[in-house]
Amino acid sequence: MNDFLPPGAKVKLTEGYKPLEQCLSSRSTYDVVALRSEEGIFFVSIFPVMARCHLQETLLDAGAVYAVDEKGRILDVH
Repeated sequence: MNDFLPPGAKVKLTEGYKPLEQCLSSRSTYDVVALRSEEGIFFVSIFPVMARCHLQETLLDAGAVYAVDEKGRILDVH
């Protein structure tokens, strides 16, 4: 989560919609799910839950998926 949204970071959108910027800037907006592959790589999905901000927006490309090794090193991000 520190790589995706560092503490104190603020999301800035080109459209400047403040309620959405505030929502996406809050770490509590996001769910994190981790799955371990047979090769020992963890796939960590970070995605916003817009209902936590009482917003109805549908975001098509929000969040990220990280590939992380057993030592916590980030291998790839999508």
